[in-house]
Amino acid sequence: MTRIVPDQRSRSRGFTLLELLTVLVIIAILAGALVLNYTDSSVPRTLNTQSERFMLLVELARQKSTLQNEVWGVHVHSDSYGFSSYTSNEWFDHIDPPFSSPTLTEEYSLRVRLLGNTSSASQSGNNVVPDLIIYPSGEVTPFEVMIVHRITSQSRYIFSDGIQRAIVSKEPYRPVIEDKDD
Repeated sequence: MTRIVPDQRSRSRGFTLLELLTVLVIIAILAGALVLNYTDSSVPRTLNTQSERFMLLVELARQKSTLQNEVWGVHVHSDSYGFSSYTSNEWFDHIDPPFSSPTLTEEYSLRVRLLGNTSSASQSGNNVVPDLIIYPSGEVTPFEVMIVHRITSQSRYIFSDGIQRAIVSKEPYRPVIEDKDD
């Protein structure tokens, strides 16, 4: 009769506590890196989304203004913006999507700067003149709108020279200055 001697390798069928703890530490480090990477990139992603949404809505308003032969306006506040049209010597707010007043979260703020020789918004009676005017010809008041994340101070700029399409940029508007050769 031959006796079968158990092999030493067949005895260890499970993982040791040290091996399990090592795997758990590696998983925790990877999960922490993933969470930190996600939270760091969510601010620029949201900032880009908000900026592109504003830019696209301005461009859509330009198209609507041209198609409907109406003067449109954009009211820019520190936490929201809205669209209106000029009819019968009065400004009427648009309350239908997509032009209903989008409100930013409290982490973001808006600032508008008019470019060139344009006057700022004024108030006539109970009717506030918008910050940006969009004409039926497709022209718009030259502007720069800055969206700022209040916590990280990251910002995006949306600007237009009044004729060309609005652009989203990480840098503020800088006009092109031509060299004058005499």
